[in-house]
Amino acid sequence: MARSAATAPVLPLLVWHELSAIDQLRRERFELMRRINLYPPYSHRRVVLESRLRELTTRLISAEASIGLLP
Repeated sequence: MARSAATAPVLPLLVWHELSAIDQLRRERFELMRRINLYPPYSHRRVVLESRLRELTTRLISAEASIGLLP
């Protein structure tokens, strides 16, 4: 009985700030991917945007893991 309580999912009401932040990160990530596709493969601007995308993806995964959205 205690084991099932420990694996209970987090209620969305309790983490709505985090869910809102995750949604914002996802929107920013989508926008970065759109902008990256506008530049040629080896342009300096594209490399900078790809670096930002990697950093943003890391923050997104960390935020999702902190509230239990990832396995």
